[in-house]
Amino acid sequence: MNDDQIKEILLASLSNLQNNDSWLLTKNLSEQSVSHKLAEYLQRYLNDYNVDCEYNGDIDDPNSRKHIAILRNQLEQNGLLSIRETRLEREIIERAVFPDIIVHKRGNNKNNLLIIEVKKASSNVPFDYDRLKLIAYTTSAQGNHLKYQLGAFIVTNESGNCTIEYYKDGMLLNNLLL
Repeated sequence: MNDDQIKEILLASLSNLQNNDSWLLTKNLSEQSVSHKLAEYLQRYLNDYNVDCEYNGDIDDPNSRKHIAILRNQLEQNGLLSIRETRLEREIIERAVFPDIIVHKRGNNKNNLLIIEVKKASSNVPFDYDRLKLIAYTTSAQGNHLKYQLGAFIVTNESGNCTIEYYKDGMLLNNLLL
């Protein structure tokens, strides 16, 4: 499946979310409830793939758990370095992750199609970490091996609108307002 097809499916799924579940958006309900409904709509279009929420499994990792590696200075620049991590003398920091939504085929990392992070515009949590995660999910730099074909950062607001930032090969591609 090519990037344009993935984007079309994501846009159609977001349109379904906006049309059928605007209540979740306009009432400013939890990110998890929005992610869950979006995942349901994605699954309708992607019968040959698994669509999972908060999936932390990684078949290629010795402990079977999903993790990413981020440069220490990127975390420091964004004020995201934990107290424990400040004590480590490492250039690369590894963190366990639980992506909001992934589209993949369970059992290998060869078919990691799409990874999505969702945030509400009203969130008090900075968006920077989600962006750094999407960069790591879509690249092999710093030893990352998940290599999702495409990443999407979706921000929802109480008007029912969404913005999407697309990531590929560790780079921000573009923004889209819906």
